[in-house]
Amino acid sequence: MPKKLGLFLTLATILLALAPFTAERVYSQEKRSGVASSSGVARGSSKAHSTRTSPREASAATEDETAPRVTDRRIREIESLEQQCLDEVNRVRRARRLAPLEFYEELLPVARDYSRRMAEEHFFSHNDRDGRTVRERVGEADIKWRMVGENLAYSNGYVNPVAASLHGWMDSPGHRSNILEPDFRLTAIGAWIGSDGTVYFTEIFLKQ
Repeated sequence: MPKKLGLFLTLATILLALAPFTAERVYSQEKRSGVASSSGVARGSSKAHSTRTSPREASAATEDETAPRVTDRRIREIESLEQQCLDEVNRVRRARRLAPLEFYEELLPVARDYSRRMAEEHFFSHNDRDGRTVRERVGEADIKWRMVGENLAYSNGYVNPVAASLHGWMDSPGHRSNILEPDFRLTAIGAWIGSDGTVYFTEIFLKQ
């Protein structure tokens, strides 16, 4: 009995260690409906182009009247993290002779808003507090898609949160599959910096 209990506690510890990065890939009628992959990756202390909207437009897309005002400096930091992350994802794709993902501006507010919600509402999941998935969030933005996927990560205490998150994604079969999927052609990466300095990333992949 003690041996079984020890095995159970070991498995529970491993599962908890896999929490900080999650990937979800969803297919519509083009292939099949439902989640094709959902996975995690072990961590250290991490838990987990083109046109840009202006800082004013970007913050307006994610702010509500009750939320504290986000400074232009913070928005610039967030934009820099997003661009760095996209550059690194495309570097990985090019190294494998895949076409780089094209930045899709309409997706940016969807991705960034979700990272902000996770930071401010203190949750980390593909399902938001209302149970909606990336399918619903993209659909509510009136964005048409035939195939959609999502990678999430958060990182705290790393000098380079982009490198930490990308390393975690590439070490996880689900995330890696999304990043290296040839059918995905469009993307947006939305970042947010929590009040404790934790950096959240949401990458949405799209085929239209």
